[in-house]
Amino acid sequence: MAKTLLCKVSDVRVGGFKQVETGDGRKVCVIHAESGFFACQAYCPHQGAALCEGSVDGATLTCLEHLWQWDVRTGEMLGLAEKRLEVYLVSVEKGSVFLKS
Repeated sequence: MAKTLLCKVSDVRVGGFKQVETGDGRKVCVIHAESGFFACQAYCPHQGAALCEGSVDGATLTCLEHLWQWDVRTGEMLGLAEKRLEVYLVSVEKGSVFLKS
């Protein structure tokens, strides 16, 4: 399984976000939830708002533009959301967060 470096663990505080771009041009939102690190598409599937400007509470990611919500572990829709969120597998190794593919 291939992996791509996204960021260092120290780059993202608990409850915080970091938007990164992979070598193939994919924009990814790295999320440091209380339960660990997650990654998803960088922009809301509703109207393209930057998800890294949203909020995370437990495993719930909220886009602050129109309050759509998802489970960051699965991409499942919560609340008002009408489209799934694309989520990516990540691993944390030696102080860094990697995208697994």
